[in-house]
Parts: sequence; structure tokens; C-alpha cells
Amino acid sequence: MADTLQAADDTALVSQLKAGRESAFEEVLRRYEKKVYSLVRGLTRNDADAQDALQETFLSVYKKIGSFKEASSLSTWIYRIAVNAALMTIRRRKRHDRTVSIDEHLPEFDGDGHRVMALPDWSPDAAGILLNKELSHYLRESIQALEPGYRTVFILRDQEGLSNEEVAAVLKLSVPAVKSRLHRARLFLRERIKKYWWGTRKPRARFSESGKGAARGR
Repeated sequence: MADTLQAADDTALVSQLKAGRESAFEEVLRRYEKKVYSLVRGLTRNDADAQDALQETFLSVYKKIGSFKEASSLSTWIYRIAVNAALMTIRRRKRHDRTVSIDEHLPEFDGDGHRVMALPDWSPDAAGILLNKELSHYLRESIQALEPGYRTVFILRDQEGLSNEEVAAVLKLSVPAVKSRLHRARLFLRERIKKYWWGTRKPRARFSESGKGAARGR
């Protein structure tokens, strides 16, 4: 039976869930537990809240599967529950939200519509960027600094790999709204990384041998 469930699509799995089969719920956990945890961890920003949201998500799935009308896919429904559970967990814990305004980090333009500061050319050091642990850590922090509405879209789209249409269904937004938030989130992150990049690549002052000699001669 377990092998049959593993091979079943979500529609067949929903039927088994509604029939009250415990093995079907175990299969849902197998398919979605890691994905849901990744999502709620990114939204809540700490392990304790993520675990709470994870448990709340699958408890809701178990309790509410009978009311699932299958107007959307099972995965979309579960993601929607997970997002709501994560946001409720944040409100319940009344955590201080260390977000910054996304507008503070969007590109600046002059009166003619040209960028005030051009983006640096990263291509020569692409491999180095990918291997730079410090930069990776800074990128994760920057994602966490996004306002919740933008962070949720970015995580669902760029980290979890959902399509724009799927993200729209999960968050009950229009596709254009998803695209707009995603675009602004990406710009925000790009600007933050640009500032980090320039800040770490400023020429370092070097000890001048000629200056040293001149100093000795004085």
C-alpha cells in the first residue's frame, strides 16, 4: 500500500486522505515536510518558530482535509496553510521585525532616468562569489531583511521554485502583483549585494617603500 501511495499523484492522495487512511497522511509528510519547513524557516527566521509553524501546518492539513475542495492543487493548499501558520506564529510571539524599507535599497536615478550608480561587473569573479561564504551569509541576512510581503514571494518563487501562477494562488494575489513584488525583491537584494561588493573591494592602503625611504631620510 505504501508503494502505491508513493506512486500516486496528489489527486489520488487527497482521496486517500479524505478516506482517513493514516498511511496517506504519512505520505503527505514525506512529500512536503522538508519543503514546508524550508518555507516557514525562511519566513519566521528561527528554528523554534519554524517548528511551531510546521506542526501547525500539518495539524491543519489533518483537520481540514475534509473541507479541501480541490479547486487548487494539494501543494498550493498546503503552502497557503504554511504561510498563514508562519505569519500567525510571528504575531503570536510578537517578535521584533528587523526589516528595512525596500525603497531604501532600490536603484537611484537622476533627472534623465539614468542610474546614479552603475552595477559593478561581477563576471570575472563569478566562481569566487559563489564560494565566498561571507557573501553567502550576507545574502541570507539580506533575504531576511526583506519586508514579509516581498520575502514570502521571493522564497516561494526563487527558493522553492514555484511558478508565478502558483505563488499567486498560494498568496491569493494577481500574477502581475507577484511579478512586481518579485522584481522589487530582486532589485533590493541586488543593490544590497552591490554595496557589499563595493565595500569589500575598495583598494587597500599599501605601505610605500618609497615613502618609507623618504621618511627615513628626513
